Amino acid sequence: MKRISLLIMLVAMLATVAGAESVKKKTIKAVVPKAQQTQNVILSDFDNAINAFFNDDYNTAFTAINNHLKKNSNDPFGWTCLAAIQGECDNDTEALKAIKKARECKITQNDPNMLNWMYFTQSSVYLQLKDTTNAIEALNKAIKSVPEDVDSYMRLGNIYKRMREYDLAMVNYGLAVQHNPKEVEGYLGLGTVAGSQGKRKDSIKAYTMAIKLEPDVAESYALRAVEYYNDWDYEKAMADVISALELDKENARALWILEYLKADAKDDVVKALKKKAKKSKDDSWLLFIQ
Repeated sequence: MKRISLLIMLVAMLATVAGAESVKKKTIKAVVPKAQQTQNVILSDFDNAINAFFNDDYNTAFTAINNHLKKNSNDPFGWTCLAAIQGECDNDTEALKAIKKARECKITQNDPNMLNWMYFTQSSVYLQLKDTTNAIEALNKAIKSVPEDVDSYMRLGNIYKRMREYDLAMVNYGLAVQHNPKEVEGYLGLGTVAGSQGKRKDSIKAYTMAIKLEPDVAESYALRAVEYYNDWDYEKAMADVISALELDKENARALWILEYLKADAKDDVVKALKKKAKKSKDDSWLLFIQ
């Protein structure tokens, strides 16, 4: 029974672990010409807007894209850029208006990267407006434009996970890592979904892959520690707690699971912490015993 209540708490804590839903900016090589990397190149207002947007200079981006739209009012990607800027500034109503303008323009299939960005941006606006249905539809269109679009798979995985549609979440996280085997957040997503379904070995395997790719992320060790604890493997759980605290001694999840370990295996915890303190010559580890 204790493991079941712990699993419920874990699911509640994992709402945004993989690919947090702040708007993830898409890297679109087709948007900004290679020529801009050359000195003394005069950039268009659209290029300037894109550059400013990716550098978080939203005031400059807003001014530049409005200048562009005054001369190119039928450019769907100009309106998409404006929607993305408004979305980053939490101006949801204005972002939705810009998306509407983009959809009213003539859109062709000539530039799949730009279409992909437009649909991904649409999904951002819909998510901010809590319109999950249209967000999913937009993401599927983004993927149709660019089938290897890892960001859209990740976002779909996050949406389905929140909806507790775990099978669909698993599929999309799986596609993300299939298209990019180094997508750490994809493995974290797979781990959290597998853990939510009680598939501990699958969850541990996914977290292990994330750790292999990025061994300096405390949260990955803490997440794996939870699964080891749920699998009654206190020794490995404690080892991961220590690894997490080595990287971040204030990691909330590691400290949380440490309390469960102290309740169930106090002597082993004390031994592990004393060993760590002696080996590292750092007595601060002993404070975790209290």
